Amino acid sequence: MKTFLNLIIILAQVSCSTCFSSVTKTFDSSSTISPSSNHPLIGNWKDGKESLQRDDCCVVSIDGIESHFNHLYEYFVNQGPSELDLRTRIHADNIFNDCLTIRQSVVSIPDFDMKENESDEIDPCTAALMELAKGVLSFADGLVLEKPCTDVYMRIVCASDYKAIDPMYHTDKAPLRGYTTLIGPGTEFCENICSPLEYASLRSLGNESSSSVPTRKAKNMEFIVMKGDYYESIDSDTSETSKILSRIKKRLWTRTSACVHRSPSGNGGRRVIISLDLADGDDDREWYQKNQKREWRSGMTQRKSRLVA
Repeated sequence: MKTFLNLIIILAQVSCSTCFSSVTKTFDSSSTISPSSNHPLIGNWKDGKESLQRDDCCVVSIDGIESHFNHLYEYFVNQGPSELDLRTRIHADNIFNDCLTIRQSVVSIPDFDMKENESDEIDPCTAALMELAKGVLSFADGLVLEKPCTDVYMRIVCASDYKAIDPMYHTDKAPLRGYTTLIGPGTEFCENICSPLEYASLRSLGNESSSSVPTRKAKNMEFIVMKGDYYESIDSDTSETSKILSRIKKRLWTRTSACVHRSPSGNGGRRVIISLDLADGDDDREWYQKNQKREWRSGMTQRKSRLVA
């Protein structure tokens, strides 16, 4: 027991202490695109990926996709369903069809649901979902994962009366998660990497913690990408000794570079969120698995485990 405590203290002392990174890009946006075109990403995903590959960085904010969020807000928030908890897998080789199906499951846009239009152009909501899916998938290039990662899980939640009491800080059992809140209180996250002691303090005391790790709420329509427990990246500049030490540290503390976060407390009101995970995680608090039933409390974002998505 004493040896274990010593290891915890050592890890706390050597834990990295930076970096929330925001990346920006100017853009020109059109309301529709052709499904057959190789439409380029407009967000600055490349710089976000490079920032996350640093050992001292656990979360980035992707700018340049504001126009997409304006469309999602118009349809998903203003015209979308009152209550929805939709989860599905987007296949990398079928992004257009999968995103179109998701959009049609959330909201109908008659002008774009007519068959004669489907082969001509994409509605702005489908284009926005494609941007998010392709952007998150772009982070998989260069990752060292235990399993191949070519798809993403997308979750869309619309809650008319969002309530959450004392949600707990946690990390995600996935390589990374992209997340945005279109309306309602935003996700609370630590801008810096937490040590084991800081994590324990946040888990037990929440915002009353004496932890020196800064936390903040994501803004509405801000897209953040957070490292999870399974994130690993290739760094050609790292020496073999550093790689070995990094692997040892990872075994002792699985949250070595993960972003500690939680959903915000809420006393009612509308909240709409979209999240995307690289399809390599094993988070049984989130995804339905064959022959296993997940049970949920009333209030579509409240889990039995007291964690809030």
